[in-house]
Amino acid sequence: MKKLYAACNRKWMPRAALLVLAGLFAWTAGVQAQTLQVSGLVTGAQGGGEVGVTIVVKENPATGTTTDSKGYYSIKVPSADATLIFSYLGYKTVEIPVSGRTRIDVQMQEDATEVDEVVVVGYGTQKKQFVIGSVSQVTSKDIMKAPGTNLQSMLTGRLAGMTSIQGSGAPGGDASTLLVRGFSTFNDSSPLCIVDGVERPFNNLNPNDIASVSVLKDAATAAIYGVRGANGVILVTTKSGSQGYASISYDGSVTFTQNTAMPKMLNAEDYIYWHNKARELDNLAPYWTPENLARMEQMGILGDTDWLSKIYKKFGLTHQHNISVSGGTDKVKYYSSVGLMNQDGILRNTDFKRYNMRGNVDAKITRNLTFAINMSVAHTERNWPGLSISPQSEFSPVTQAFYALPLLKETYEGKPLGYTNGSYTYTPLAALEDAGYQNQRTWTFDSTARLEYDFGSIKALQGLKASIFMGYNVGSTLDYNYLRKYSLYKFDPKSFTVTETIAQGIPESNFNKSNSLGWSMTIRPQINYEREFGKHSVSALFFFERRKSYDDTMTGYKTGYYADFPIDLSMGLVNQSPYTTGSHSYTGSAGFAGRISYAYDKKYLLEVTMRADGSYKFAPKNRWGYFPSVAVGWVMSEEAFFKRALPKIEYFKLRASYGVLGSDDTSPYLYMQSFFSTAPGFTCVIGGQPQSAYYTGGYIHDNLTWSRTHTYNFGMELRAFQGKLGIEFDWFYKLTSRILESDSGGTYAPSLGGNNPAWLNSGRVDNRGFELTLRHANSFRNGWSYALTGNLSWARNRVLSRRIADNHPSYRAILGEPLGSIYGFQALGLFQTQEQVDNYPTAPSGWAGLGEIMYKDIDGDGKIDRDHDYVKIGRSTTPEMSFSLNMDVAWKNISLSVLWQGVALCDYQLSGLYGNGHTDNTMYTRPFYGDGNAAYYLVENSWRPDHTNAEYPRLHAITNSNNANASTWWIRNGAYLRLKDVRLSYALPKKLLSKIGIERTSIYVAGTNLLTFSAFKYIDPENPRYQQRLLSPTADLQHRSQLNLLTQTHP
Repeated sequence: MKKLYAACNRKWMPRAALLVLAGLFAWTAGVQAQTLQVSGLVTGAQGGGEVGVTIVVKENPATGTTTDSKGYYSIKVPSADATLIFSYLGYKTVEIPVSGRTRIDVQMQEDATEVDEVVVVGYGTQKKQFVIGSVSQVTSKDIMKAPGTNLQSMLTGRLAGMTSIQGSGAPGGDASTLLVRGFSTFNDSSPLCIVDGVERPFNNLNPNDIASVSVLKDAATAAIYGVRGANGVILVTTKSGSQGYASISYDGSVTFTQNTAMPKMLNAEDYIYWHNKARELDNLAPYWTPENLARMEQMGILGDTDWLSKIYKKFGLTHQHNISVSGGTDKVKYYSSVGLMNQDGILRNTDFKRYNMRGNVDAKITRNLTFAINMSVAHTERNWPGLSISPQSEFSPVTQAFYALPLLKETYEGKPLGYTNGSYTYTPLAALEDAGYQNQRTWTFDSTARLEYDFGSIKALQGLKASIFMGYNVGSTLDYNYLRKYSLYKFDPKSFTVTETIAQGIPESNFNKSNSLGWSMTIRPQINYEREFGKHSVSALFFFERRKSYDDTMTGYKTGYYADFPIDLSMGLVNQSPYTTGSHSYTGSAGFAGRISYAYDKKYLLEVTMRADGSYKFAPKNRWGYFPSVAVGWVMSEEAFFKRALPKIEYFKLRASYGVLGSDDTSPYLYMQSFFSTAPGFTCVIGGQPQSAYYTGGYIHDNLTWSRTHTYNFGMELRAFQGKLGIEFDWFYKLTSRILESDSGGTYAPSLGGNNPAWLNSGRVDNRGFELTLRHANSFRNGWSYALTGNLSWARNRVLSRRIADNHPSYRAILGEPLGSIYGFQALGLFQTQEQVDNYPTAPSGWAGLGEIMYKDIDGDGKIDRDHDYVKIGRSTTPEMSFSLNMDVAWKNISLSVLWQGVALCDYQLSGLYGNGHTDNTMYTRPFYGDGNAAYYLVENSWRPDHTNAEYPRLHAITNSNNANASTWWIRNGAYLRLKDVRLSYALPKKLLSKIGIERTSIYVAGTNLLTFSAFKYIDPENPRYQQRLLSPTADLQHRSQLNLLTQTHP
């Protein structure tokens, strides 16, 4: 058998070998036939090649590539039947079967969730074609065009209907105040801020983590938030993972900042001339005679010091670094990031640091069950001088720098040297560096979790989802404030003496430490339903939402410090009164809400929303408020007659909405009786023993209720010429009634003992306006492309009802006028003749004279006074109109983005206004204010006998309070147009980067506030804080160089 087998084996060997070789050849040929090399060109919505589009094989996500700098790609697929997935931020994900092809070209369409098709709205998303409310949205692609350190400022000019007001440029305090459609109440008009479904601030968010920002402006979109949505809603959505291989990106930048505008102050030589000239016009002997200057030189105190350059650096430096990782499969998606921002202020001894970490996971646990969790941690640390730098701070180092005399040296015998005007001694650099410090540290932890079940596996319940959502925020703030006593030398020009003294404002070194802790929790069970039945599309959501929060603060005070380090409460030897203070509070709210949307044949749209909110602030009978809305829409472009008549218009929609929103802007527990005791004091003696008394706290306000905002909105949307033209327009009207206000006008007699209503729901304000957005984009085969987006917004309010004093003259009544209007005297000009002075009524203050301001006697009673002669003299400082134009131009690897932004219909007042309503001069209206220095423009353009055609009143070295009154003389137009952001970017060639393992790299240089056109020449027109005692000019001019590296690797 063995031999036979061997023989047979040898006999059949050649034939078997041939069969094996033939099989191997056939198998190899089959494999080669199945494995294909697919290549092609990926273009964007405008036709140009799109860089960095991710392409993966659906059956094997680990196999993938990205497009090069011209939009080309090449990928090896394992099978002719494979499917390729094309994805990129800002575009729809596309799945294309290979079907044996070796060349596949793809044109990407703009992403539904970020541009046209889907809009993030309250508690979910909606298809753009079905949205019939007023929503503006911007994505990370546009947000990151603006170099900045905080999201609020980076949104300026990006969203129609949103007004951005930057109050400061100080590190950590440069976030803008945001308004949606202006003011609709004379109480708080701040919009509601929602981050990932939870009410929380977003000033410390990492801008690189933002996916999109939506602004809900009308009742159709905001009514779902009920009591919190009256002033509009800002929805911030952070980034999450997407299916595909791991993507690792790095973004780093270095920013140089300078002050945008600063008044030029007199140097020593010019100060001597102009101050002597002013005293000559005042018939006073000059201070700065050659003899006195020689004496100062001999004393060793004469100098020429630029005090602003002493406290301000030439530029501030900011650097930011961000690393993120994202990716996932069809089962699990993830995103995580780490960010660092270090901002060094232009003002010495000011800086701000921020550290951010974020991580989220979206997992499909079973076929129908998904779980998502999103967590973030932020830590900030802010440092600034011990003496406050706020505008009305009495001893602010910035204030002192403007007032300090330039003819003094910085120091004398090793200590700060200052000039005393009798009340204050100005030593700005010492106040900045020697007066201690303020330090604030914050820690925040924000988290959300969502568990959702999809009933889609049950045919009858397809489209139904049930979920439970929870959000939890916790934060802690630790404040240190150490004021250090220090000595200085003061120079008195009247006695020409130099004496040593203790710096003002800090008679003894003292320290206080404050710790605040707060948390909030949101729980929301929710049901969603979305389904199509032929031509009928139905979607609905219903939920219950409960929110609870807690805050706790404690502060300790100590004095008696004899060393600068270490500093803490235990180191102080003396308890300061009060030694400790503390407070805590609980707040809570609950609400039910629902929204039903219906569309027929994608043409006729209807949406109804209802929310019921309960607030603990009101008496039980008024505790619940109900806020409905209804909206209708008509997509005319779907009609056959429209397509025949206007074939170039692809999309045209009309929409209208009405709804009621509310606010519980009142103090809590006013409906309850309060009791107080006179203890430890006593009011009477009974049986020889002193007795304390108990008494009630006044009126019980059990009828207070919600304010109501009735909102009407009409809008249209249009897209034409293959997407090259887009138009959106909205007109709105808002009527807010039952606004809570205090009865401070003395309606009730004092004899009632305070047992009368102090709070009433009596105010009424209306607000109207429009928003217009125009878009145009085009591209060319030679690689050029461009896009233009213009926004124009206008909003004007009126006070319809507000409690005012009975003796308020009708001609200066605030009724019918916008909130924030400026009131004062109507200036007739400057006195030019003695006859004008002699025939003038009694001045409101000071005296009338040549070169002084003369005012109109409105009521003709022969005297000028604010009670009877004040009239409206200017618009609000908050602009009624804002506009912007964003321009994007690209050619091959080079792209340029430019944002022009501006405001109009606003006025600024140069004269000062204290918090108590008292008016005063400022360094912008009177030279040598506070017996200090003066700006060049003010002395050179002041009235003098040889310069009567002057822009400013008579040159004085003394005070004439007549010129300090609020009047039309000091009103300036606050409109401006500025080059807000510029970014020039270059994408390095992919062939060059592939050698070092980097997938994509962009290098760009960007700038902010580079050019401004404005009639307001004094300071930055975006930061008009001159209405206080002194401006703190800290709005920054940013020259920014930035390097952005993006690296993608296979997992």
